[in-house]
Amino acid sequence: MSESALKAKALSSSNNMRTIMFMVILSFVCAVILSVMASVLSHPILIAKDLDRSRQMLIAAKILSHDGYFLVRDESGAYVPAKYEKGGVLVASKEPVAARKDELIHIYKERLIPMLVDDKGNIKTFKEAHINQEEYLTEYRKAGYYLQPYKLIYLIRANPATAQENEATAKPGETPRLPSKTGKKINGYVIPINGFGLWDAIYGYLALATDGNTNIGITWYDQKETPGLGANIADAPWQNLFFGKQIFQPGSDGKVDFKTAPLGITVVKGKVSEVLGDVPKAKSAVDGMAGATLTGNGVNDAFKNVLAPYRPFLLKLQNKEKQDVDAKN
Repeated sequence: MSESALKAKALSSSNNMRTIMFMVILSFVCAVILSVMASVLSHPILIAKDLDRSRQMLIAAKILSHDGYFLVRDESGAYVPAKYEKGGVLVASKEPVAARKDELIHIYKERLIPMLVDDKGNIKTFKEAHINQEEYLTEYRKAGYYLQPYKLIYLIRANPATAQENEATAKPGETPRLPSKTGKKINGYVIPINGFGLWDAIYGYLALATDGNTNIGITWYDQKETPGLGANIADAPWQNLFFGKQIFQPGSDGKVDFKTAPLGITVVKGKVSEVLGDVPKAKSAVDGMAGATLTGNGVNDAFKNVLAPYRPFLLKLQNKEKQDVDAKN
């Protein structure tokens, strides 16, 4: 081989080594950058997820609309737009006002209170159960809180009274109370729901009225179902179908045996009006989603599996509701 050929081969080999070294160094630098970015962004991502879960829970509890503004109930019981005022008081507004991030966080912390329910249906604080709240919420989020001896539930505190309302209801000579910061009256309860859809796990919230039976709202904050089909479980129009539905399914005679009645809200294949008509079971059913039967089945199973361990608690709410009704009569 000639001297020029040897030099050309050596030069080519040297160039190849430089290229390989360049690629190795570039790959290493990119890996370091991605690792650093993942580490830096992990906390903001967790915060964003927590904020979204808070938002979804507020929507289920009918404190926040799907469009991002607060809600209150008017004298007729209808939900109307509201604006945030000092102290976390929500006041009816003629026009929808978008809720700010800090307002959402404050309302969430003040109005949705995490508690625990034991196997007998008794509500306990985390302190009373000797459980670390932060560790509990993190550790069992994916597996499901309903599988634990102490099951998670959120109390929905009522909207604090305004100073004007307190002044109007104050007795002569009595100093009007300041707006409540806690809103100790309970308007309902939120139960975390999880199960499996067609492709992966689904996570959401189910809000119930104080009777432990009437649905206030639902949301699904984490799902990976097919866009345009099963993913419709995250859409407002479909979620709104659940409002007012009953989770204790009535018998054919319209009566409900709360101790034995099936629990859940059934997603039917088709429309409730066509499949069930006006039979009592229609009170515990909603329209299915076209082309998403398996996702609907997953929602049905999630309701049934999660609500079953909460039955003792729900029965206590029913008994209290009956006692209150009897007392009024």
